[in-house]
Amino acid sequence: MHPPLILKALLGLLLTLAVPGSLAAFVIAGLKLRSEGGTNYQASGGFLKWLFWGAFLLTIPGISAWLVQENVPGAGQLTTAAVSTVYTNGIEKVVTDFVNDFLVEHIVPVVAASLIFKAILDQSEGRSPLGSTVAAIFLLGVQGLYNIATGNWMTSVTGAYATTDMLMNAFNYAAGTISPIVGGLAVSAGILAFAQNKPWKHYVAAGICFLSVTGIWALVKNWTGVTL
Repeated sequence: MHPPLILKALLGLLLTLAVPGSLAAFVIAGLKLRSEGGTNYQASGGFLKWLFWGAFLLTIPGISAWLVQENVPGAGQLTTAAVSTVYTNGIEKVVTDFVNDFLVEHIVPVVAASLIFKAILDQSEGRSPLGSTVAAIFLLGVQGLYNIATGNWMTSVTGAYATTDMLMNAFNYAAGTISPIVGGLAVSAGILAFAQNKPWKHYVAAGICFLSVTGIWALVKNWTGVTL
């Protein structure tokens, strides 16, 4: 039985636009991060959702290959037909050029610059400039985030767990690479606050927690008996 033409066209469009779509999803995640506070995010907010969609889009080819390996009825025929569908010919180059050249190279720097300007305005009003600054740094690092995601985080090229494996590798990167830097900055801020006779304990406590993210995660897994 041949898959319906509309299904082939939609799946082919999804597979074609998966890679540039993931990069666009990471950009939107940066915008959502600022709207949720900049230095923090909501547990069910848009930041995590768009990060998930970016990881999912990057791993769609691996998931489709896994469906073929599992001999899902019609998966091989549908995937092959979707890749070769005439409706997506030429679309990938146009969308890729739009995302890479227009969105990442031109729009993202402008948005990041506006966030830096907002950080200055926040400081002038007596509010913390960190929210806008962190969001701007995240947006300017989207291309690097994408390169790491497609390089070091894609350990499961094929398989049902390709998306979750990528997200878990992202967490390990944040815990092992980013958290120690943030922890050191927090401890330094605590020392500076102590020297100025200002409240300093919360800075030191946050710094110790950031430096211990990996240990805290291992402790929680040990409590629950989960092995990942």
